[in-house]
Formats: sequence, structure tokens, C-alpha cells
Amino acid sequence: MPIVRTGIKGFDEMIEGGLPKGSITIVSGPTGSGKTLLALQFLHHGIMEGEPGFYISFDERKRLLYRNVARFGWNFQQFENEKKFVFIEYPIHEASEFIAQEGTLFNLVVELGIERLVIDPITPFFLLYESDQKRREGLMKIINTLRSWGCTTLLTAEEGTDLSKVEPLCDGAIRLHDIRKENYKIRAVEVVKMRGVAHTTKLCPMKITSEGVEVYPNLYLFEE
Repeated sequence: MPIVRTGIKGFDEMIEGGLPKGSITIVSGPTGSGKTLLALQFLHHGIMEGEPGFYISFDERKRLLYRNVARFGWNFQQFENEKKFVFIEYPIHEASEFIAQEGTLFNLVVELGIERLVIDPITPFFLLYESDQKRREGLMKIINTLRSWGCTTLLTAEEGTDLSKVEPLCDGAIRLHDIRKENYKIRAVEVVKMRGVAHTTKLCPMKITSEGVEVYPNLYLFEE
């Protein structure tokens, strides 16, 4: 199976070298745990490897996001100017517009040769449906649509989202954790599932450094 390296230092070691090409993975965690940063690092690495990226936002604003990641040396505005990257934002209450524009978005994927896709977050889609049954059916349709685009995809979700409705539909599930110990916080990442590749099941320490997210798969959260 072809593998797509995330470019996140230490993380690819947790998942046998990378994500299965064309797979859909959900990344969940509390506010401030690093979901958006991890997803953008995945896109940045792809662009540097010649794989155009697509970021669909229901939360982040372009100008602010570009400014925040510039500290890592990531120039997404330049990538956008060079047609290596696309940023589209929807107001959080207009998730239905994404569904209405699926065909147009797919044409953009084909036209620019998009290989990596991020939707950040997927949570607004949960608000479109009145019942659990309709929600599951609606999410299944969205996931199947994304799968037909052929991109290697990351979806983010806030902690508290009913992941039981979407995790079973995805090929992979990653959870980020903020663990309190005495008077400090430890970041950690966990691979809940990853179809098609072997993966570690332990929680691995994670840090946000001057170069982005780094994972330490050979370390333990606490002393054994």
C-alpha cells in the first residue's frame, strides 16, 4: 500500500512510515491541543514534496492563520500564489454550503492536482441534522464524497464531538491529549486506529517546537 509521510517528526514512526495514500483520518482533541497545527504541518510537508494541498476551514481565518504559522517558517500565502495551496473558509453556520458546492470543489481538486486535504473542523456538519439516524447517514455521505476525491485527508474535531458517529467511517483516528501533572501540562498523541498500517497503541509525548509539532515515540509520558 502506498504510504504518505506526514512530515511530523516522530509521528510517522508510530504508523509504519505514514498514512495510507487516499485514506481519511480524523484528528480529535481539546481546544489548544495542536489539531490545526498538526494538520497544517501535514499540508506543508506535502507541498514541499510536490503534493498540492487544500485547507477548508469552518473556524480559522486566513490572514490570522497565515500570520500564526509564519513563526514556523511556513509561507502559505506564497504557496497559494503559486497555486500549490488552496484555502477556502466557510462561516461555521454555513456547512450546508460545502455540500452544495461539492462539485465545484472537486473540480478544483482535479484542476490543481490536489493530493492532501484538510477540513478543520468537521464539527459543524453535526449541526445539519435533526436526528442521530439522519446525522449518521449525512456524515456517511460526506465521508464517501471525500473518499471519491482521492486525496489523503485529515478531518479535525473538537473534544466533546460525538466521535462514535464519524470515527467508524474513517480509516484512521488520532487523538491529542492535554494531561495535567501537578502544576504543568503534558501534550500527548494516541493512534486509536489506522487501517492498512501497523501502529503503536501507547500515548506518546508531543511538543510544539519552533519547527512545529514533534512526537517522541520512544519516550514515556511518565517514568516507568
